[in-house]
Amino acid sequence: MRVRNPQEERTSFQEHGPYDPQVDSKADVAMVYGLDRNFEDRMAGWGMAGYRLHVMTGVSWGGYADFVRGQWDGTPHYDDAQTAAGGFRLEHGMSQGHDIYYMMPSMAYVRYLAEKLHCVVDAGALALHLEEPEFWVRAGYSAGFQREWADFYAEPWQDPASSPDARYRCEKLKQYLYTRALAYLFADIKRYAREKGMPDFNCYVPTHSLVNYAHWRIVSPESQLLTIPDCDGVIGQVWTGTSRTPTVFRGVHRQRPFEAGYCEYGACAAMVRGTRHRLWQLADPIEDNPNYCWEDYRRCWECDVTASLLSPENVRFEIMPWPSRVFKRSYPKENLDGKPLLALLNAYLARREREGKSDLAAATRRAIAVFETFYREHAAETHTETLGFANLAEVSDELRFGDILAGAFAFYRYLADWPDQVEAQRLRDAVAAFYHDPTDEREYIPAGYATELQVVFNALADMDWTDEYEWVRGQAGVGLAISDTLMYQRGDPDPSDPDLSSFYGLAMPLIKHGTALTLAQLERIADADYLAHVRVLLLTYEGMKPARPEMHAALAQWVRAGNVLVLFGKGDAYNSVREWWNQNGLDYRSPQDHLTELLGFGRDPVPGRYLCGSGFVVVDASSPASLAHQPDGADQVLALVKQARAMAGLSWAEGNALTFRRGPYVAAGGMDESVETPTTLVGHFVNLYDADLAIVENPVIAPDTRWLLYDLSRCPAKPWVIAAAGRVSDEAADDHSLTFTVAGMAQTNCVVRAYIPAQPQQVLVDNQPARSEWSDTTHTVLIAFPNIPQGVSVRLSW
Repeated sequence: MRVRNPQEERTSFQEHGPYDPQVDSKADVAMVYGLDRNFEDRMAGWGMAGYRLHVMTGVSWGGYADFVRGQWDGTPHYDDAQTAAGGFRLEHGMSQGHDIYYMMPSMAYVRYLAEKLHCVVDAGALALHLEEPEFWVRAGYSAGFQREWADFYAEPWQDPASSPDARYRCEKLKQYLYTRALAYLFADIKRYAREKGMPDFNCYVPTHSLVNYAHWRIVSPESQLLTIPDCDGVIGQVWTGTSRTPTVFRGVHRQRPFEAGYCEYGACAAMVRGTRHRLWQLADPIEDNPNYCWEDYRRCWECDVTASLLSPENVRFEIMPWPSRVFKRSYPKENLDGKPLLALLNAYLARREREGKSDLAAATRRAIAVFETFYREHAAETHTETLGFANLAEVSDELRFGDILAGAFAFYRYLADWPDQVEAQRLRDAVAAFYHDPTDEREYIPAGYATELQVVFNALADMDWTDEYEWVRGQAGVGLAISDTLMYQRGDPDPSDPDLSSFYGLAMPLIKHGTALTLAQLERIADADYLAHVRVLLLTYEGMKPARPEMHAALAQWVRAGNVLVLFGKGDAYNSVREWWNQNGLDYRSPQDHLTELLGFGRDPVPGRYLCGSGFVVVDASSPASLAHQPDGADQVLALVKQARAMAGLSWAEGNALTFRRGPYVAAGGMDESVETPTTLVGHFVNLYDADLAIVENPVIAPDTRWLLYDLSRCPAKPWVIAAAGRVSDEAADDHSLTFTVAGMAQTNCVVRAYIPAQPQQVLVDNQPARSEWSDTTHTVLIAFPNIPQGVSVRLSW
């Protein structure tokens, strides 16, 4: 394999626990999570294991109760907790009632964090990651936020739900506040690092994609991170929990993790494309919801990894968060979300009684009885209170286990108004305990999955093949514009489509039918060469708006240079918000009117095709969200894009797969709900999603399949390690032997497939004879043995 340089930091992981050989993945970077009392000891343990050390902690939530309660400066700061209408403070996670709030980043809170973070430099870390700067759309009611509103807008606070204008201004302020906070924190810690002799200290922001934050009704800095001088990059936090959020396509509402993941990874890449900012992309072998089975986790993880490899910009990866919860915890033997609640509850109560936890059983029985009554009376309301990923159980009149997550946050809000808060806390704790451990029918990670993960982890460190990228299947050149303002229109009184169909109504038809869609960040549209590889761009101001008029000037210049812009819809209720297109002497009814006038064909043009310089504009008044909900809506999108490609001089092709080559690696995803044109790859490949590293000949990329392959025709014509479930080092070959060392996680199995010119006469693993399997067709040998973190020496002789 190609030699890895750890200083390039190609792979990383985050972990709250101490070093453990069972989770020693041999990535380049260990991001030690949290600033608790044993923080420095944990740092030392991972450092002794050879990792480059970064530190990660939350910026919008964390173990910061000392600030909230006034123990830091003598002043309680409950008014800085993010607060929904009615005074309900928003806490993090399922276990609530412990003052772990999502915070409104006042300058007092920011100064508190800045002081707290200096220990990261003192401990010798190379970088800091402040993760998830999140401000919930349903927040915006605290006294602290109202003060920030008055300072920022020089006007009294308005209820965000009182008008589209108030909503838009509310979310714009939230984005500003976390951008301000990060700018201050990064400048402060870099100054401190320079004083301590660390001028190369770096600062990063792990953040969900713009697509997901908008979908889940969260506001975050997103593209504004690029305006922070001391921000050096981001981690794109895409994982099973985000990509399984249901979407609507041809009127069908369901999970589509591969296609949604493609959009999310594409949005993260669009944000930093062509800049100095470093980007890691995350995938999680499981997810935050602990109530799926291993096969489900594995399927969705393969969807995400495959999707991440379809964006050429992605060459660094966070291989997993929380390895200890992947390799050391058990999960249900079957998915539980769709299971009837009553049966699971009865079994759970009986188990707790057997364990002598009768008080917990009684509290749980009482909590679920109250919850059931509440949920049946207020089910519709819970969807405005819960997270986007919560409503995942199949539709049913019967209460299901998944309805707990769907309704828990609204239920906690209901409990917050109880006079007896001791009892309310008992019920909250009981619900959380039941949710996190509903069954004893559980199992630890399958051995094959543990091996597969390490094969892929090792391969992800080898994905930078900049001069050898190729779309094997997937028509490029088509883009879809996205803006941070997607996050501004997600709340009452006129929220955009709950399933983000203003976006997915345009994205999903193209991806499903084999277009390698490029997402384009509208805030970066004026950057030189940003649209260099896009010939057709789709744009709608339904669900989002342009933040600055300069965006339109750049679009007009791009169209006149010979490209094609396709405009969908007529906007929405947010056309009339107080923004640049109707302020300071401008009087446009919508930002789209400003754009079309600038393009030369006036305000509110009739649908049709317009010549603009050497390019064209196609205007279609159809609502993208409406098209998503129509059985034939996707066909209208495809027809318009086909027409636009012809105007740009591009051919048209449809398929049900996206297949991308990176040097010898091929990532491919086959899609259902598409045309019947399976893709066949010609040749012999190693299947990296197979724990046996099987050789596959002429693989067919069938619907609903994911592939990560090593193309043996691209293997160097010399002895070579092709793939391994561990980190390969000290690889050397002569005329009659190949030697190397492989290091991996304790208590897992390693497999290695290598190319050698002849069948081996001897295979030694740590100087002991070992069995092997020889493929005469491909001249590759497969060996297997137990992994150990210290490394195993291998010698193949022929």
